Amino acid sequence: MTTEPAGGPRSRTLDVLRGLTILVMIFVNDVAGVRDVPAWMKHVSPSDADGMTFVDVVFPAFLFIVGLSIPLALGKRLDRGEPLGRTWRHVLARTGSLLLLGLFMVNAENISDAGWLRPALWSLLFYAGVFLSFGLGPAAGPDAAPTAAARLRRGAGVALLVAAALLFRGRGEPGLVELRPHWWGILGLLGWAYLVACAVFILLRRNLAGVVGTIPLLYCLYVAHAGGAFSGFSWLSGWIHLGSMLGSQAAITVSGLAMGIVLSSGASTATPSPRLRFAFLYAAALAAAAHLLHAAHGIHAMFILNKNLATPPWCLLSSAITVAVWAALYWIIDVRGSHRWASLLEGAGQNALTAYLLAFVLDAFLNLLSQATGLPNVYAALGDHFATGFARSVLLALGIAWLARRLRRTSLQLAL
Repeated sequence: MTTEPAGGPRSRTLDVLRGLTILVMIFVNDVAGVRDVPAWMKHVSPSDADGMTFVDVVFPAFLFIVGLSIPLALGKRLDRGEPLGRTWRHVLARTGSLLLLGLFMVNAENISDAGWLRPALWSLLFYAGVFLSFGLGPAAGPDAAPTAAARLRRGAGVALLVAAALLFRGRGEPGLVELRPHWWGILGLLGWAYLVACAVFILLRRNLAGVVGTIPLLYCLYVAHAGGAFSGFSWLSGWIHLGSMLGSQAAITVSGLAMGIVLSSGASTATPSPRLRFAFLYAAALAAAAHLLHAAHGIHAMFILNKNLATPPWCLLSSAITVAVWAALYWIIDVRGSHRWASLLEGAGQNALTAYLLAFVLDAFLNLLSQATGLPNVYAALGDHFATGFARSVLLALGIAWLARRLRRTSLQLAL
């Protein structure tokens, strides 16, 4: 979900696809709290069911887009001869930042009401630390030398994050720091998959055959884990799920990486026709693999379509859908030249992390305002009826996308 600096062969379609995904994610996260939401607008229920809705495609779309962006961003560093040590420091810093944000956000869902700070106030303290630590000011870039003011701002942000860590009180396991990696959150899962995909790219560069060859190996890792091959590493289970985080979910990101290599400048598919042909065949192959594996769903649960279990059929079908959506957008925007309608999505896609976090900031602010004034939370009350709640969620998604675009235009964004 992180935003890389624009430039080079970057296509509008990538930003629009990212923006569309973040807009849908904000909508589905918000509408989940609305009463009487139809089943097709929620994750498949029960959580171990064999099936998926469009909601279950949003997160894997982000995983795919992360991989799609790697050759355009990390590739620039390698192409200009940057030392591998510096490249790895960049990758590890970004991974660590995503894991840190995910850790805080997951714990925000498990904070005790009996803690030192009200949950909403603690959340705002954390988000203030994030925006101060990772925010870019006007005319700044992620690789620009920090000014004295920027260093002071980042220092203040780090101090707030440390304070938030010390002030957090969970619902169990008391200690000096009670933050726990319950499941790392969306951003943390993106971080693990990003780390694996970057390792593949640094090792193999733009060797498409080699990159594609790692995809089934990652799915094999998932199958091996489901079969108990790593039972001797049970001490890791409290920190990471090898099969899903480093296996199937990472396979989605590496699938995006393979497509990103195909779309890179200098590739044989540098013109629209071969790109669309590849996208069609790639989506068909991914969907066919999903269908074939799903045929074995009666043998083991690893072969059902299930987001929570991160099963290979779900990963493959979600990847196929993402490729198909990319192809449709590419044909409309880059081939037909119709892009003015997508300016909102493009701007939000260039500032996706900011957009994602703004929804949580707004929720925490409204909760704190209601608690401080004793007045009802009008925004939450709109969710008591489906019609008003649906309209609320649509307007929220569009409003945050608009705000993220405006902030991007003034170079105010988050960069990990």
